Amino acid sequence: MTREDTVQPDSVIGAFFRRLHLNPFADPAEGASAPLRIEKAYLAQVPPATHGWQVALAIFLFVASFAVGPGVCVWLALSELMPTRIRSNGMSIALLINQFVSTVIAAVFLPTVGQHGYATMFFYGAGCAVLYFLTAAFLLPETKGKTLEAIEAHFDRKRAA
Repeated sequence: MTREDTVQPDSVIGAFFRRLHLNPFADPAEGASAPLRIEKAYLAQVPPATHGWQVALAIFLFVASFAVGPGVCVWLALSELMPTRIRSNGMSIALLINQFVSTVIAAVFLPTVGQHGYATMFFYGAGCAVLYFLTAAFLLPETKGKTLEAIEAHFDRKRAA
């Protein structure tokens, strides 16, 4: 691996925003001659070219699985399980929390990967997915064919017991 392989030339859009002092990323021209400083490294072989296809396939499978699982279930659960009298405010608060958690995960991802590696982050995500599945399978009621009032009555009975 050489520096020329890792430092890409600046794009037209990147150069435009750099001239306006709006590009937050380092200038690739400066990176091509900057001294190399490795802060932390894991020793391993450079993966083969086919590794990229395996990663792309894994990401595709993740996106497809998420789209039919947790990605849609959160929105359905929020809209179907929120009591009618507080639905508008409750949905706003719940979705604000959902977006906040997503932002925190995105912000923590790269520092965690840099400190502990990809496997740690992905095993953590797999653990969260298992926890999500168990919660959805055993704690959320079946809502198919039920009215919103019937679902609300289900939770009122549980709260009274």
